[in-house]
Amino acid sequence: MRKNPVLENEMKRYTRNMKCAWIILGVNLVLGLFALIAQMGLSGRENYMTILQYRFPIQCYVLMGYGLFLAICILIPGLAGGSIAGERERKTLDLLLTTHLSPWKIILGKLESSLCLIFLISFSTLPVIGLVLIYGGITLVNLFQLILSLVITGIFIGSIGIFYSAIMRKTTVAVILSYVTVVLLVLGTVGILFGIGYIQQMRGMYREDFTGIRLGGLVYLLYFNPAVTLYGLIGQQTTNAYGLVRLCGHFGDYSHSFGVEHMVELSILVQLGCSALLLIAAGRHIHPMRK
Repeated sequence: MRKNPVLENEMKRYTRNMKCAWIILGVNLVLGLFALIAQMGLSGRENYMTILQYRFPIQCYVLMGYGLFLAICILIPGLAGGSIAGERERKTLDLLLTTHLSPWKIILGKLESSLCLIFLISFSTLPVIGLVLIYGGITLVNLFQLILSLVITGIFIGSIGIFYSAIMRKTTVAVILSYVTVVLLVLGTVGILFGIGYIQQMRGMYREDFTGIRLGGLVYLLYFNPAVTLYGLIGQQTTNAYGLVRLCGHFGDYSHSFGVEHMVELSILVQLGCSALLLIAAGRHIHPMRK
């Protein structure tokens, strides 16, 4: 299989830069510290390895998962947001477009290069996160499900950054818009639902026929929230299998809703679909033959 030249060039740049190694080392040290605290916290108790004490390693696993998610939200927009705009500022984008590489290969190469660091971090942390397997409750399949979910999140966030990088001429503007969009997706979607729900509740306080908050289809805005997807997946793996149903229960009765019960799977499909559309739009924008 032939490598993408853009990816190969970016990988050479990453491997020659000590910043990448320090980032991987730092993330693994933090997660290793969590694992050490879990081990010391359990072994130092008289009721060591009782059923109740299994909750602490599970909580450690959950904390590690959200820590990796936070790392993706911090690193990917900065890397992807400057991918195409940086080439444009260095006056090398036109040179790339004159080669045998199509705009789509350039876009995919930039996305893959942005995800390389996440791949390295995710798979390098498997041994540390895998320490939870010693205590049970989490299987090897669960670990790979978590990594796969984080990779999909990286693709989604990376496609947002590449889209802005393709349509904006300045790297700074593209990176800022990427971070703002990620914040709006993670916090804004939940904030909108709670805000509308609060308004409905305040208005219903003075109505006798008010039976509770009902947001209807608005709750499906959470499909675009990668943090909610991760929350639902971790909930399915641990003891909070109905966490998404309870979360959506703040906005109405969704106890028998197919869209809420399968929100993890459906949100992954929606985010991958949005990623494809954003990458297609970015490729069309940098196409030299576009009108």
